[in-house]
Amino acid sequence: MRAAPFARIRRFRSCQGGVAAVELALILPILLTLMLGGMQIVAYINASRKVDLVVRSISQMISQAKPEGATTVATVNQGDLHFSFDSALVLFPFLLSEGKRQRKPWWQIITINYASVRFKPVAATCQDPSDQSACYSAEVVWTSTGTTQPASGPLYRRCGTALTPVDNTAAPSPTTLPRSLFGPATMVVIDVVFTFVPTFGARYLPSIQIARSAYVQPRYASLIDYDLTGNDGIATKCP
Repeated sequence: MRAAPFARIRRFRSCQGGVAAVELALILPILLTLMLGGMQIVAYINASRKVDLVVRSISQMISQAKPEGATTVATVNQGDLHFSFDSALVLFPFLLSEGKRQRKPWWQIITINYASVRFKPVAATCQDPSDQSACYSAEVVWTSTGTTQPASGPLYRRCGTALTPVDNTAAPSPTTLPRSLFGPATMVVIDVVFTFVPTFGARYLPSIQIARSAYVQPRYASLIDYDLTGNDGIATKCP
């Protein structure tokens, strides 16, 4: 009778039927974590690419405005800005599902700012022909003030605020411009900011802000100005 318990112990030690189940129980959480993490990385990369596409496409739309008549100055109006803003939904359809997930309209989860910048000479000669930031100052001609801004604060380029030259590799900022842009020209500047919120583990993982800027010279005009006719407040013309 006493040998029976010891026999069961020997059989238990030699039994291998549950090894696979134990291994699966140990490995499965790691595999799930790797899979979900990989999905979030792919989603972030796709979001970054779509933000790049949005900022490039909108900058091309605005910069291709054509002058009318004998003038060399082209104008855009509130309809042009709204049309290009709405095109972001076609270029970046993820905004619709992300807005639903965050319980917000899609246009409130992405920031798209517009500005036209004019460079004015402040010095007769430049010591470095490849860097003319010391010879020109950048002023905002008009800027978008009516688009949705991040909760952290407005990111549009303000009227009357000097745009400081910085290195070309510096991160986008509403108060700076890449040093290589300064010169006898004008620019259309589009700034796009999208906050990527992880689908899984949003309570524990930080959100990542994706910011991109595009700087494009007007294609057919010397300057892209803003027409205040019918303006609904989406943009402001600087005095």
